[in-house]
Amino acid sequence: MKISLKWINDYVDLSGISLDEIVNKISLAGLEVEEVIDQSKTFENIVVGFVKERKKHPNADKLSVCIVSDGSEEYNVVCGAPNVEQGQKIPFAKVGAVIPSGGFKLEKAKIRGEVSFGMICSEKELNISDNHEGIMVLDSSLKEGTPFAEIFEMNDIILDIAITPNRSDALSHIGIARDLAAIFNRKLKHPEIHLLESNIPSDKFASIIIEDSENCPRYVGKIITNVEIKESPTWLKNRLKNIGLRPINNVVDVTNYVLNEVG
Repeated sequence: MKISLKWINDYVDLSGISLDEIVNKISLAGLEVEEVIDQSKTFENIVVGFVKERKKHPNADKLSVCIVSDGSEEYNVVCGAPNVEQGQKIPFAKVGAVIPSGGFKLEKAKIRGEVSFGMICSEKELNISDNHEGIMVLDSSLKEGTPFAEIFEMNDIILDIAITPNRSDALSHIGIARDLAAIFNRKLKHPEIHLLESNIPSDKFASIIIEDSENCPRYVGKIITNVEIKESPTWLKNRLKNIGLRPINNVVDVTNYVLNEVG
């Protein structure tokens, strides 16, 4: 079970408690932490860059030579993407960065006679999506040099926790937060829910038939109308991506969100 510490903090305030103490205490309480993933290290040395100049590579038709600024220095970068243009804000992986999708460390390289000090990345190379048709173009208002992990809220700590069969209550963020609240004597905060409900009877839309009242004595449903299927908001997509789920659309995503929130 992958648990986001940022998400957990919605339900229990863990300020002032070190990561080591959280991992140690929750493991001693019976929820074994198998892995701790620091997302900011995944995107270390990857920042917002600005393409100050783009020109054709003198020795290769499909390559460009770009001057990329990180706000303090300028770098010569060879790029093979067809959509790279002067004036773009882009994810820039500096020499020393490890590319998330391939796991290889960037070094200074000479490509067809031109020296390249880094790489302009696509979404696929950053494990953001499967899109590798071109580089990822960022919002033009972003400040050069800003860490990539920061702008996409990928600076979370993820705990991979082994849940034993008798602890189904811990198969959610609120379940883990409940344990942490007890361990550290902190208050557990449940999310506030505000429903806009009509007085139209639900049986005008659908009905429930219980065929096995012994094994399922009660079943409750709620009708939601006027739903438009579209892309989820960024905060929701980020939360799902942080725990290893791929965003689909708002209806699928909110289902996965609630599943991981309350179990």
